Amino acid sequence: MAGPAGGAMARPESSLRGTRPMTTADTLAGGLTVTQLLLGSAPVRGDRRALIGGPDDHAYSYADLAATIQAAAAGLTWRGLHPRDVVGVQVPDATCYALATHSIRAAGGIPSPIAPGLSVPEIAGQLADCGARMLLTSPPLAAAGLAAADRSWVRQVISFAEAPGAILFDSLLQSGSLRPAGGRPGDEALLPYIRGLDGALIPDALTQQELAVELSAMAVTAHIAEHDIVVTAPPAGTGRAFTALLDHALLSGATVVSATLEGFAATAVACHGTVAIVPCRHDLAAATSLRVLAIAS
Repeated sequence: MAGPAGGAMARPESSLRGTRPMTTADTLAGGLTVTQLLLGSAPVRGDRRALIGGPDDHAYSYADLAATIQAAAAGLTWRGLHPRDVVGVQVPDATCYALATHSIRAAGGIPSPIAPGLSVPEIAGQLADCGARMLLTSPPLAAAGLAAADRSWVRQVISFAEAPGAILFDSLLQSGSLRPAGGRPGDEALLPYIRGLDGALIPDALTQQELAVELSAMAVTAHIAEHDIVVTAPPAGTGRAFTALLDHALLSGATVVSATLEGFAATAVACHGTVAIVPCRHDLAAATSLRVLAIAS
């Protein structure tokens, strides 16, 4: 992929004598989004595995990931997604989550993660409050998503696997390719919802700059590197911490493997995992030697 993102990856400022190392926050503050930065690294990483898992247990190289995101972004745009439109994200695994959030961002939209465990009325309330007209989902969550869509402004439900009443994600990939949209530091990058003091769901928007700061912090605290195999439980919490960890892993060039809660240990052993992303209060990595990064649920 040519353009500013590719140039930034080819000539990092940290390579210049006498300057401090360039952080993710510096790079994104310079006008690149997380998605632009990720796709800009794809030509260098090429066939290195990026994502494994999802509904069809598919494996995506970094080159495949970039091509799929840009094609899906074109499909979302063709279906009416406009810059700064919000799209709900309710998916059961890290592979679908990465594809959904980055495809939405590449099209200029804002992903709004649906926290696990919400009731249909709560999902509908979040979708209505943020004005979402699209929802990306997948079985076994698609039924609840479709029911919630009927109670909101959502008019298009897109699923990563067959679900009655939903559009297949793969159908988005037939509309060409779209260069990832740019953004300013103050633009929203993610729109999770949290519970207020009265128990109601309220928006907790994260800007491009705030996400960049969190990703720079992850580089210090999470220490994920390109040689790591990151085994990831299903999305947990509001989506804020999960998004930051997942984006950090992909920006680092690691391989992210999606696992179910029930099969987590077996998946970790089979893929020779080195790092685990799990929800708090779940001892999913006990039977392995993985380094654990926990997310508040």
